[in-house]
Amino acid sequence: MLEEKRIEVDFLEQRIVSLLKYEKWKDGKLLKSELQRFPLCWYGVYEFELLLKDTGFKEIVISADYKFSERPKSAMQMITFEAKK
Repeated sequence: MLEEKRIEVDFLEQRIVSLLKYEKWKDGKLLKSELQRFPLCWYGVYEFELLLKDTGFKEIVISADYKFSERPKSAMQMITFEAKK
């Protein structure tokens, strides 16, 4: 079982920190438990595209919901990047 609890959210710095709790159960008994601090930063679509360009990638294609070159229109879509170096 995995349980997540957000302990920090900084929208300005685009960063969240979660506390993850892992539990391993068997036959209704807890066998092992582990905690992990999990920091995560995120980039917007345009920021990530600029990072790719700045690091020398070319022919960058951004696709939504695995439809080649169809740019995302909603934050709920799966976004993929393809590029050549």
